[in-house]
Amino acid sequence: MLALPSLLADLVSEHRLTSASLCLRVDGVERLHHTVGSARLQPERPALPDQPYDLASLTKPLAGSTIAAAMIADARLDLHAPVHHTLPLVPPGITAAHLLTHSSGYPAHVHYYLDCPHPWGTQAARDWILSAAQTTPLEAEPGTRHRYSDVGFMVLLSLLETLGGAPLDVLFHTYVRGPAGVPDLRWGWPRAAATEACPVRGYVVEGTVHDLNCAGLGGISTHAGLFGTSRAVATLAERLLQATRGEHPELPGAALQQLWSLKGPGSHVGGWDTVSPGAS
Repeated sequence: MLALPSLLADLVSEHRLTSASLCLRVDGVERLHHTVGSARLQPERPALPDQPYDLASLTKPLAGSTIAAAMIADARLDLHAPVHHTLPLVPPGITAAHLLTHSSGYPAHVHYYLDCPHPWGTQAARDWILSAAQTTPLEAEPGTRHRYSDVGFMVLLSLLETLGGAPLDVLFHTYVRGPAGVPDLRWGWPRAAATEACPVRGYVVEGTVHDLNCAGLGGISTHAGLFGTSRAVATLAERLLQATRGEHPELPGAALQQLWSLKGPGSHVGGWDTVSPGAS
């Protein structure tokens, strides 16, 4: 454990990372927290001890999957019911289980933001992009192929908002951030670490989402958009694990366990990835 801060410092000094923040929790106790590097290079901005980052696809398990678990727990979401019954634009045969295990047949990614006729972040843009995702042609029959899919999780976004009767950020606070007591997870964060000089937007992106489809959606989606600190991510992950053991009854522990046992044709279970031998 004592070698980890030195390892992070070496990675930054070798320019393999711009910055890094590590939080290690064991049995409900924080054993290590260390941040090193720069949150922005030009002009230079040091990374804060509790530096927020764009969490990118960690949004899928932390927000999308956990909200889905909460809706399973209160009987709003049936994993195996056709999504078409709720969202008529979605091709028949796709279920929430397919979306969560990345086996819906949808492609991995489509650049909807390039064709969106409305200003990014408006309700019209959000409606257009989500409708485009739902009507995207399938590449395979649902349930037959594993392909990690942002498109599938954007369809999940429409499903959760429709069943929940509220925007995703409201659902996230109601079902995840509030019950878990983890405030440092949010949608956009002004002092977050910069991600890149975006050639599409023409400026260095910091504090707003890096993913361009999510930017078109206004920065709030189930496939990307969440920001947080390493402490917040570690704390929420630990509390979800504890919930499956009945230690946090305000979180949907039994439904989370059900999702983590939901095996698809690839490495993903319900919203979370598992170990891929030789790869991760």
